[in-house]
Amino acid sequence: MLDHLRRPATLLIATLLPTSLALAACGGGDDDMLEGLDAVTVSGEPGTTPNLDWKGRLKPEKAESTVVEKGDGAALKEGDVVRVDFTVANGWTHEEHFSSYDATGLSVLVTVGTEKEPQSVTDLLATGFAGQIKPGQTLGSRIAVTAGSDVVFGDYLATQAATLLASLDIGNEDGLLFVADLTALAQPAGTAQKAPGWAPAIVEKDGVPTGLDFAGAATPSGTLQVATLVKGDGPVVRSGQTILASYLGQVWKGKKPFDESYSTGRGLEAVVGGQAASVVKGWSQGLVGLPVGSRVILQIPPKLGYGNKAQGDIPAKSTLYFVVDILDAADPEPTPEPTPAATETPAETPSDTASPSPSD
Repeated sequence: MLDHLRRPATLLIATLLPTSLALAACGGGDDDMLEGLDAVTVSGEPGTTPNLDWKGRLKPEKAESTVVEKGDGAALKEGDVVRVDFTVANGWTHEEHFSSYDATGLSVLVTVGTEKEPQSVTDLLATGFAGQIKPGQTLGSRIAVTAGSDVVFGDYLATQAATLLASLDIGNEDGLLFVADLTALAQPAGTAQKAPGWAPAIVEKDGVPTGLDFAGAATPSGTLQVATLVKGDGPVVRSGQTILASYLGQVWKGKKPFDESYSTGRGLEAVVGGQAASVVKGWSQGLVGLPVGSRVILQIPPKLGYGNKAQGDIPAKSTLYFVVDILDAADPEPTPEPTPAATETPAETPSDTASPSPSD
């Protein structure tokens, strides 16, 4: 049911880039290349942007993983869903292709011991290190993985995902460095608060939401309601940002969720607020202004949800209830400055095109 939340197309691999782009190799001869972490020294505190001191060009070989720094958090178990911050750098050019530490980068969710088909940019890049996160490793740890791009992305080089890699200047014979911090389990982090009387109770299994219980909950008010169950300790979500969230959705007095992400270990990447919003209005209006780390219950009236149209298992005019964990937030990519030729308008020819109305 992610489609009902209008997952942003720009994050889907299949629609991200035109097929005309080609995947090219950056690498050259092996004479001046080094193996694994002989090519680079990784330093810096976990949770901060890693410092990379390159000694030479990285040879593209099979994956090799090293724990750069062991964290003092809890040991991971099979099936744990971990939020990971990471950087991907090219061992040939020594340029960073992606960093979730940047203001525009999102972290990713990795399920320990489970492979997932990538559905977003971060999912695809995370295949470089996800298999190296093992039971017994501890939260707060930083790991470094070196591997050839053909080893990491070999299963995707014959798909349209190859065009994404080309756009990031990742060749098909490049040595790649992944630095990944096991930041936290994918769950709210902050101060617990008492649920208001109108809110349904969350049904859980092993601490993970599986549904909503409407016994004793108030009849829908017809307005947007937001119940903060955990007030996060992170930065406040701003309009136009992309959030990483776990969620569960159920209609008023529904017997089961119509959609949820908790059981899959996948995070939803969604733009909230602004003209580029990719979710129903109730999400944008309810989540903007809340701090990262929060868990909330949203009561969304039909006018801020799907209105008079049925959506799959969701009847028309339904009041929607969502449990949402806000796990991360990122700024939009900067808009390129227009060229002077594109912005100049002759003084004697005023524009007769009305400006678009601002987003709600």
